[in-house]
Amino acid sequence: MTKLHVQHVVERDVADAILAPRTDFLIESVDGNGHFVQQEGPFERYHREVAEVRTYDNGTVNLAETYDFRLNIPLWRPLVTPLMRRGLKSPKRQPRSHRWWPQEIVTQRSATLVSVIALLSVFAGYLGVVISQTITFASEEFAASDRTQAWTLAGLRFGVFASLILIGRADRIGRKPMLIGFATVSIVFTALGAFSTGMITLGVAQAIARGFDTGLLTLLTLSVTEEVPARIRATVLGIMTMCTGLGAGMVVWFLPLADLDVRAWRIIYLVPLVFLPVVLWCWRIMPETRRFEKADQTQAPGKVNRKRFAMLAVGAFASTLFLSPASQLQNEYLRDEQGFTGGQISIFRILIGTPVGIPILAAGYLADRRGRKPVGGLGVAIGAIASLVAYFSGGIQLWISSAISVWLLAAAFTVLRSYSTELFPTRARARVGGWLDLISVSGSFVGLIVVGYLAEVYGSLGPALSVMIWGPLLTAGLVLFAYPETASEELETFNPTDPEVKAPSS
Repeated sequence: MTKLHVQHVVERDVADAILAPRTDFLIESVDGNGHFVQQEGPFERYHREVAEVRTYDNGTVNLAETYDFRLNIPLWRPLVTPLMRRGLKSPKRQPRSHRWWPQEIVTQRSATLVSVIALLSVFAGYLGVVISQTITFASEEFAASDRTQAWTLAGLRFGVFASLILIGRADRIGRKPMLIGFATVSIVFTALGAFSTGMITLGVAQAIARGFDTGLLTLLTLSVTEEVPARIRATVLGIMTMCTGLGAGMVVWFLPLADLDVRAWRIIYLVPLVFLPVVLWCWRIMPETRRFEKADQTQAPGKVNRKRFAMLAVGAFASTLFLSPASQLQNEYLRDEQGFTGGQISIFRILIGTPVGIPILAAGYLADRRGRKPVGGLGVAIGAIASLVAYFSGGIQLWISSAISVWLLAAAFTVLRSYSTELFPTRARARVGGWLDLISVSGSFVGLIVVGYLAEVYGSLGPALSVMIWGPLLTAGLVLFAYPETASEELETFNPTDPEVKAPSS
């Protein structure tokens, strides 16, 4: 339990607000004179005691306030508790007075679910990039060409068929069992990659691992969208993206090991085995999303709006034609065309990737308040152009353009990823997400094959990638001029056949 003692000297009207039950971070109920407990909120345990010590001649009041609390935020509690201490100390008691906390009441259930999703996002980030970060070292051991690398990376996309067959079950049996199952399968098959005998066996193991990891990210996104309050959906997705980036960065931490020996890259594939006990713990504490439970109880229909689906499908396919090869072949560009070692690649990735949390959080905050369209559309367009510039650059220009690209694209797609869940009913979200994953990886497959072939024709990745730059620019145009604005709107606004699920409020 965290104990907090606060002394207030305030005007009478402020004192009256402090002496009344709180309705900002939580909804309090009276538990005796000057004693309050949690009626609804994010705390595992909570008690507040307040007493009027003295009234001064000038009308101000001296109050003594004591808190005993413990947040219901597994694992991440030490990071949030200092912010909560500062927030509870403030004499301001209106929901809008704490910018870092949603105006709606966050329940114990939601706090636990978001905490678990954040942790699984770290794992998903690691599992999702391990092949792209290490394939240049694997290809050295197996004596594979650039074209073979591109074909291997492209072949990984076929793994999404396995997850596509199963992901729709999340609309019938729930998000929780599918999240845990997808995470477990992805971890096991990633570890099997350490025992590969060639590019084919590595590609097969990683195809399955990546397919289920793609499905895992889709399920994590829709779980967040279904659970968190409307006004902070993009912000929480930003936090989830930061956790995914943390996991991806963990691969970079281990990347210098690949310089030790031609076979040392295999160690990086064994690291996820330590995730398995944690996944079991997540299964024990994780609740189901409130919207799925409600829709499952009422057997709400899951009819898909075809126009919306087609719009998102075109954007998903077009953007990955360029962005997938630009991202996954960057290590090859750094190593072959710029002469970077594994350690230098690691430093490069860490230095340009570490600050990405700032633009991600800023984009989520702006998207929740100013709208998804300008943040997402402009971010995709400018980020893609910066990415292409990096492939024609060296020295400081390479660092600057790469950083701009990583920051803007991460921020933009954090904002845009919510569209795949916001625009479709609860009992169709997983199915739609699976099909959009398939379409997205199809764009990746085409992009990697074409860019890999053209790279050998031109002798460089830059000219090959420039052929595909129209893809993300088309997506940016769709976002700005065709996508609807969903910021701060409840999901039921766009999906009226879903049962209404109201967030707790004062």
